[in-house]
Amino acid sequence: MKNSKKLFKLLKNQKIKSVAILGHTSVDPDSIASAYGMQFLVSKLNPKAHVDILIDGISKHTNSLIEYYEHEYLSETEKKYDLIIIVDVNVLSQMGQFQELVLQQPKEKIAIIDHHTQTEFADSIFLSIIDDKKTSTAELIIELIFSHSFIPSQKLLTILLTGIIYDSRRFYSLNTNLSLLLSKILHLGADYDKAISLIQKDIEESERIARLKCAARSSLYKFNSWIIAWSTIGSYEGSSARALLDLGADVGIIFTKRKKITRLSIRSTSNFYHTTGINFGKDIMKQLGEQFNGDGGGHSTAAALTIPMEIPEKDIMNATFKLLKDVLEIRENQVIKEDINGQ
Repeated sequence: MKNSKKLFKLLKNQKIKSVAILGHTSVDPDSIASAYGMQFLVSKLNPKAHVDILIDGISKHTNSLIEYYEHEYLSETEKKYDLIIIVDVNVLSQMGQFQELVLQQPKEKIAIIDHHTQTEFADSIFLSIIDDKKTSTAELIIELIFSHSFIPSQKLLTILLTGIIYDSRRFYSLNTNLSLLLSKILHLGADYDKAISLIQKDIEESERIARLKCAARSSLYKFNSWIIAWSTIGSYEGSSARALLDLGADVGIIFTKRKKITRLSIRSTSNFYHTTGINFGKDIMKQLGEQFNGDGGGHSTAAALTIPMEIPEKDIMNATFKLLKDVLEIRENQVIKEDINGQ
């Protein structure tokens, strides 16, 4: 794994006495599992270092994990740290109230471990391990742990398994490497049934209402043979975008505007990604982020954009659709050329 030796050398440095580990705001199961996994790895490589886990908000799916694992965390801090480790995020604006802490930290004393599209911020720091082909950051971190032959407790293995299950959407995407890793995790004692129960939640009424409102407000557009659904909602953007896919859209786009913040959330089907080759994190959201001075990134089929100002919906829609049309045209021309060359 690229930069892993560099990370291990850094963690073993006895001059590092205090470490902060943080994820994105409203931590989800993958984010908190990754934080716990990194805490374990630091404790093994540098037992004398004190480690704080910093959390700015907890998603509804994460409460059960925190209660199950019973490890302390901080919701605020005024400490200075020798090292800050950022997991499951590499977009500065998604670090919430700890954004200033990260900005004040020397770049050579920051490490990022993530599975989202790499951003300019990640490029600017001392050390980053980013693999957007992984289904979760927990997958990356358990590989780092196993590379040293460390064996986490049954509880931690179960937590890490939960993070993988959650972010892979219950193995919606599965490959040989992940299958082998899961086999090892289960063989070492991870409790699959417990992992499922930790994230098994009935959809709350507020989320169901948000999904229904999103569907009612949606507008449909055809891009070649693809159906694009655009809608607006004030909360549960990711869930609402997924609901549009369940209703039949190939791509679901959610626009949200709050005070001094504009957000865009996108979900697409695997078929759309595999047929077009469009990675919404790299090809769309990252480009829109540069265009509107915001932070954009994510995965091939799930991505988000945050702009620190209020932008009219029409402007964002026009820019998004123009970029999507341009990228689709480029990809289709590439396919035609490949077919001609193949003949």
